[in-house]
Amino acid sequence: MKVIFFDGECPMCNGWVKRFIRWDKNKIFRFAPLESETAIKMLGAIFPDYLKEDTIIYYDDGKTYVRSTAAFKILSQLGWPYSWSKAGFLIPRPIRDGVYRLVASQRYRYGKRYDSCPVPPPEWRDRFLE
Repeated sequence: MKVIFFDGECPMCNGWVKRFIRWDKNKIFRFAPLESETAIKMLGAIFPDYLKEDTIIYYDDGKTYVRSTAAFKILSQLGWPYSWSKAGFLIPRPIRDGVYRLVASQRYRYGKRYDSCPVPPPEWRDRFLE
């Protein structure tokens, strides 16, 4: 199973989830907010402080990836032209993650924080885990 865990209260994060859904033609990804029961069950034991990380978490068949590595892993599995994102791995991880952290620290400037995770439209609901 491939699950993308995201900050459900973040407008920028929700925008990226919408993009991933549109770009994921083969429907290989499922999505769950970091605040969800699914996140607690799947991540709690292997990554107990995951909510403190302020990051996207990508769970791929038992392996977890965070920050820029998660983003590049996700993009690289979406096919052309997104597979070109693999080139991002040439940048040293401390630099990639530094840029990621900078953007993540400003994410609520890109829109008002949601009180709760928005409900996905009916045609996307099967892609979300509760």
